[in-house]
Amino acid sequence: MPWSLLDDPPESRASPMANDVPEALAPATLLERYGERIYGLARRLTGNDVDAEDVLQATLVKVLERARDFRGESDPFGWIYRITLNEAREVFRRRARRPAVSLDALPMEVEDDGHFATAFRTLPTPPDSGPIADEVKRCVREAIEELPDGYRETVVLVDLEGLGYAEAAQLLDLHINAFKTRLHRARLHLRNRLQDFWDARQGRKPRHR
Repeated sequence: MPWSLLDDPPESRASPMANDVPEALAPATLLERYGERIYGLARRLTGNDVDAEDVLQATLVKVLERARDFRGESDPFGWIYRITLNEAREVFRRRARRPAVSLDALPMEVEDDGHFATAFRTLPTPPDSGPIADEVKRCVREAIEELPDGYRETVVLVDLEGLGYAEAAQLLDLHINAFKTRLHRARLHLRNRLQDFWDARQGRKPRHR
């Protein structure tokens, strides 16, 4: 009979090293404690339920396989985050999607507080619900999917997951300045796509396509 995520895997039951696995990473508690958070991150990274489910399952398997390698003394979710990010990247590489955009040419005029120094035309505030709100969400989702690996995650971690710059940079193994550069360029790409969306709705020719 195959084991489930709620049971200890056979090798774990048979191994004298089983006690080395942190309690939080034991199969009996892993899904209950972290499953929803893993799925939420995967859903924001991939943009759909099917891929998010694949990332969740792959992440849980990898975590169980590598549980004894975890050497941290605090909440292991930072370690789990990295595994989830890598699995989401694998999903993006496998599935057919539009080519990632190049962000190298985007301007990088930003203030110390992280806001853009360049003045932009104020974009309309979309309604909370209804057809226009759904179109805006679709536009943002597609714009996030267009971002290259390493840029997509910066937006998801900071703007959707609510992590601070330093914590997100550490998860991505980036120097804080490099992280900020990627985040600013990714945000500018999203803003350009939203501006194109509103321009098209108002009968103006999109400027960033």
